[in-house]
Amino acid sequence: MKKLLTVMVLLLLAAMAFAGGQQEADASGFSGDYAFGGSTTVDPIITACIEEWKDIHPDVHISYEGVGSSNGIKGVISGQYSLGAASREPKDKEADQGVKAIHVALDAIAAVVNKDTVTISNLSIEELAKIYAGEIRNWKEVGGPDQQIVVFNRDEASGTYETFEVKVLGDYEFAADHGVVTSNGDMAAKVGDTPYAIGYVGLGFINEPGLKALTLEGIEANVDNVYNNSYAVQRFLNVVHVGELGEVEQAFVDYILGDEGQSIVAELDFIPLP
Repeated sequence: MKKLLTVMVLLLLAAMAFAGGQQEADASGFSGDYAFGGSTTVDPIITACIEEWKDIHPDVHISYEGVGSSNGIKGVISGQYSLGAASREPKDKEADQGVKAIHVALDAIAAVVNKDTVTISNLSIEELAKIYAGEIRNWKEVGGPDQQIVVFNRDEASGTYETFEVKVLGDYEFAADHGVVTSNGDMAAKVGDTPYAIGYVGLGFINEPGLKALTLEGIEANVDNVYNNSYAVQRFLNVVHVGELGEVEQAFVDYILGDEGQSIVAELDFIPLP
C-alpha cells in the first residue's frame, strides 16, 4: 500500500511539473501554422531565425517558400503569406496596394566569376553593364583570357535582378541570350561549375565553391564598404506585409531585429543594420 501511495505521489508530482513546463512554454499564447515566403536572398536569414524561434515558441509552426521577391510580395497582397521577404523595396504599384517594408539587414550584390578560369579581379560598373547588355562578349576585352564570356542572369521575379538592373545596367538593357537561374544558390553553383562564367549574388553567397568575387571600381563588396557607402551596388533586405502585423508576425520581426536575430544575420555573412 505504501509503495502504491508513493508511486501515486510521484506520478502526481511529475504531472504537475509537466503542466508547469507547458504553461511556461505556452506563456505567450502563440500557436498555429503560418506561411511566409519570398526572396531567395533573404531565405537563409528567415529560415535560420525560424529554427531558433522554435525553441522559444514551440507551438508555432512557420514554413518559408523561397519563390522570389516579386512572388513574395504578390503572396502578401493575396493573403497567401502573412509575412513576405523581399531583397528590394516595394514598387509604387505595390505600395498602392498596401505593401509595407521593414528593413532587417543590409546586403551587397557582388559580381562573381569562375575562379579557375577567369583571371581578372576587377571591373568597372560600365564594363559589367556592357557584359550584361551583350556589348562585351570576350574576356580579352576587359583584360582577361581570349575566351567567350558565359553570362548567367537571374529571373525577372528576383529582387536581386531588379536591384542589379537599376544599379548596374542603368540605361543599358539585358541581352536576351543569357542563361537564367532562379536563386542565389543556383547562380553560385552555375558560375562555380562553368568555365569562363560570370554572374552576381548577394554577399552571403560569395564564398560558395568555385567562385571569385570581383571588385567594382576597385572597391570590394564587404561590410565596411557598405556601411561607408563606398560600394555602389548595395541594398536593404526586407520583410514585407500588408496592413497591421499579427501578434506572431510582429514578435517574429522583433526577434530578427533584436540582438539574436542580427547576430544570425552576421553569422550568415549578411550585414546587420547599423
